[in-house]
Amino acid sequence: MAAELALAAALALAVFVAAGVTLLALRSRLIARHGGIVECGLRWPHTAKWGQGLAEFRRSQLCWHPAVSIRLRPRACFDRAGLTITRYRGPTDGEAARFGPEIVVAECEIRRVQPPGPGEVRRVDLAMSQAALTGLLAWLESAPQFHFRAS
Repeated sequence: MAAELALAAALALAVFVAAGVTLLALRSRLIARHGGIVECGLRWPHTAKWGQGLAEFRRSQLCWHPAVSIRLRPRACFDRAGLTITRYRGPTDGEAARFGPEIVVAECEIRRVQPPGPGEVRRVDLAMSQAALTGLLAWLESAPQFHFRAS
């Protein structure tokens, strides 16, 4: 009786895990239908906590989705015209331990585009592979106005 109960519990757990993995894969496909996606960490500089997720390149926005979520809507979106990469750098020891030593951290400034006006400048750090950074730079360069400032 106990063995049957343990087997049923293990089977239920396996079904639950398989369903979760399937739902996360389906969610990634649904997010990708709008444009390209890349793995991307995000950190607001006023916090020390990195979030793991997916960056989605849309026509006029870069949207960030947390890796594990049931929501299809992004947690943050940045207007392409207001996104500026101020510099990019290699990872710190803590960042390399979290994402791997091959990642690049892009330090960005975000200006509000709508409504137009001076508005405040926010900062955000994006951790991604070198190939993803190249894609981000190409996406920014292909915008009607090019917003990259080398330092």
